[in-house]
Amino acid sequence: MSDENEAPDYRGFWQWFADHHAEILEIMAGQRQGRVTEVIDAALEQNHLDFVYEVTEGTFGGELTFTPEGDPNLARVLDRFVAQAPSFDTWVIHSRRQRKPLNAALAFVKAIHDIDLHGMHFNVRKLGGQYHLQFLHSELAAFDDDRRFAVAATFLDHALGEALAMGFVGTVDFQSTGERIDMPLVINQIIREAEEATTGDLVMTADS
Repeated sequence: MSDENEAPDYRGFWQWFADHHAEILEIMAGQRQGRVTEVIDAALEQNHLDFVYEVTEGTFGGELTFTPEGDPNLARVLDRFVAQAPSFDTWVIHSRRQRKPLNAALAFVKAIHDIDLHGMHFNVRKLGGQYHLQFLHSELAAFDDDRRFAVAATFLDHALGEALAMGFVGTVDFQSTGERIDMPLVINQIIREAEEATTGDLVMTADS
C-alpha cells in the first residue's frame, strides 16, 4: 500500500504510461506475458494514486477509462488528472465511462454481474430536471441492495455514459413489476434530452 500522506504524482504516472503503453497492448493481444490490471495497479500505487479504471481493446488499440463512480468531487479530480495525459496514436483516455450501444451495455452487465436485463422495464418520474427510475425486473429486485445498486450503476454508466448518468439520473429503486415503459424508450429519451440540452447550451454560448 502507498503512503496516504504522499502527494499523488499525475505526471509520474503518465510518464510511466508513455514508456509502457506499447507493452500493455502486447499483453492485451497475448503477445507478452502478464496481467494488464496488475501492471497498471502497480503504477498507480507507485505514483500514490487510488483511481478505479477499466482497460479494454478499442478501435485503434486500447481504451483506458477512469471512473469517479458517481462522485462529482472525484470527477473533477479525474478531469485534471486525465487532462495531463499525453496524446497516443493507439490509446484513448477517458475520465468517465463511455456510452455503448444498448445491446453492448446489456452484454457488459451480463458479463460483470451475471444477470440478463433484456426485457427490463422502467417506471419513470421526472423531477427537478432529473429522471428518477424504478427498475422493473423480478430477478434484479430479489438481489440485496448492494448488488442491485451495483447492477443499476453499471447498466446506466454504459447505456447512457457516465457523465450523462451523473447529470440526468436522480434516484433509482427496484420492483419486480408495476406500471412500466419499455427500457429502450426510456434510455433513448434521456439521451435525446441530454443532447438537446447540450446543443442549447452551445447555442446560448455562441449568441452571448
